[in-house]
Amino acid sequence: MAEYKYTPLNEKAGEIRLMTLLPGRFNAPICITLQTKVLSHANIPDFQALSYAWGSELDRLDIHVVAGRGVQGVKSAALSVTRNLFEGLKHLRQTRRSTVLWIDQICVNQKNLEERGKQVLRMPDIYSLAQGVIVWLGPEEDDSNVAMEVINDIGLNVTVDWELLQYRVDPCSSLDSHGLNLSPQQWLSIMNLLSRSWFDRLWVVQEICLARKWVRMVCGFKITPFVTFGNAIGYLEGKYNRITDREMETLFGIRRLFALKAWGGPRLEYVLHETRHRECKDKKDRVYAVLSLLPEREKLGILPDYTISAPDVFENVILQKLKYSKTLRMLRYCSIKSRSMDIPSWVPDWSIRPKTGLLGIVSADSDARAQAYSISKGVLAVTGMCVAVVDEVKNDLPRSIPEDSAGSARVFRQLLSTLVGQDRSDSSLNKLHSLCVTLCAGIFAEKLIPSFGPLPTYNDVRDYLSMLYEDSAEPPGLCSSSLAVIRVINVMKKGRLLITTADGRLGLALEGTKAGDRVCVVLGCNVPLVLRPRDSLNHEVVGECYMDSIMAGEALLGELPRNWTLVHKKFRHHHGSYVVFLDRDTGETHVEDPRRGALPAGWRIKNHDRDDAYNWYGNDITGEVSDLDPRLEPDALRARGVDLQEFRLV
Repeated sequence: MAEYKYTPLNEKAGEIRLMTLLPGRFNAPICITLQTKVLSHANIPDFQALSYAWGSELDRLDIHVVAGRGVQGVKSAALSVTRNLFEGLKHLRQTRRSTVLWIDQICVNQKNLEERGKQVLRMPDIYSLAQGVIVWLGPEEDDSNVAMEVINDIGLNVTVDWELLQYRVDPCSSLDSHGLNLSPQQWLSIMNLLSRSWFDRLWVVQEICLARKWVRMVCGFKITPFVTFGNAIGYLEGKYNRITDREMETLFGIRRLFALKAWGGPRLEYVLHETRHRECKDKKDRVYAVLSLLPEREKLGILPDYTISAPDVFENVILQKLKYSKTLRMLRYCSIKSRSMDIPSWVPDWSIRPKTGLLGIVSADSDARAQAYSISKGVLAVTGMCVAVVDEVKNDLPRSIPEDSAGSARVFRQLLSTLVGQDRSDSSLNKLHSLCVTLCAGIFAEKLIPSFGPLPTYNDVRDYLSMLYEDSAEPPGLCSSSLAVIRVINVMKKGRLLITTADGRLGLALEGTKAGDRVCVVLGCNVPLVLRPRDSLNHEVVGECYMDSIMAGEALLGELPRNWTLVHKKFRHHHGSYVVFLDRDTGETHVEDPRRGALPAGWRIKNHDRDDAYNWYGNDITGEVSDLDPRLEPDALRARGVDLQEFRLV
């Protein structure tokens, strides 16, 4: 049988191809037709879109593209598809009715790079205008029928608020009163199902998040609504207690998909990070596959172009973000130990799965405007200040603190002896405070509004470490708060090491940090960065860093007033989270930083629909409007005595 030859699409007319899956028995040859259709908001043909994992490119089978009837009967040509798609078509085919589908592997000429790039731009329309989206997880195996039934039963009795990451159980359900008692077979079947390749695929994020109508999860012949499936995942992550770290990582990765569907993607760097654990064939798709999730201003003028290299795509993202938003926040995603290609140290390698969680409650630069420019290809000049120099890196800590009383006590007492000392002086108590805050990277229940998850309070951490510090007796068994302390520390220190600086500070920096590296605050980047001098002019970005007493802008503006602190607040009506200031005396949160003083002449804070989350500034003289504070321009900071300097990053 001859190979099928695609006819070109009329891109200017808005054409796409649609596939009609012809009816047939389950094991009969798969026959389809292909038609070109104009797709626009004014002209929407009836079709469903498929979301699936391609599977191995080497394991392929032919389907028949029917072209019409000739003298000797039906004319058809062969089109090669991957086995997973072939199995999906067999399961989705009906015996009596045709089904119209859009499937990228069939409806896009994959050998034509120009067409691929242009059709990527059509995917927002395709998935949002489709009658619905079918998720093909694969055929029945490894007790997947059991998993689908359990997930469906749980999901029908739970409602998850993905914005606040909270769930509510139907009061008529037995889930909360009797707990979730899954058999080992049921739990294994669920984890096997969630380990299927669809859950790791990058493109599914856009396909699911763009769907405006129904989404159905299909495994074998079992079908569960996407919302029901997601409710079950949210409940399992938060409630099921017989769970390993690897299983929690699996659930957390899948939960991100449902959260993205609920929140949308407000910032490019957030979406790029949230999807880094997902798989794609072409590294350039790290960027291209998420553009459609973003508001227009966050697309930064980037268009899919498969003729340029992945390193150039990644570097262009940083430069375009700097051009459009005057920010360098993407620098926080750099890691000197996580690079798979030859790129500058200031360009994150989005193709590498992150080894660490993000530092969450941060505003080291006080949201100052980035002062940066490209010197030449691969060289970026930035402005900031050096806060401290790394004196020692603590490599003797275990990668994970044991979740048992004796093992954890042994590790923490060694830390306390080394970093705090035994003299019980005021200096030692200050070091104990710094150790508490640094080990948890400032993540405490009271710093998140509303709080979610089993997080410890600062007092939980302080009380636990103080007990070990002051009493050498055998510690009692771990209570729930002590266990929460150990778990948050293990999460935040994963991929990180404790460091001390020449002036006695304590910090938490990425693996790869060395003595002599500099801890710097760079204007436009909300987390401190560790920079490594390469020569008298140039520096490399080692990665982000946590250091108590500089995370809330203290290096630029000085200490916050007594009883004021930085918190992370979720705003339901804004579909997002923002860093704001909490006055602990009144319990009120404020957007305005009390340290900044009066605005320059002509400037004022403007009212807008999110002014309880962040400020906009307007200049009545020039007409300029910006979300960047004029009080944080370099001249204003230098007038405060801030020693700004330029760093050349390579």
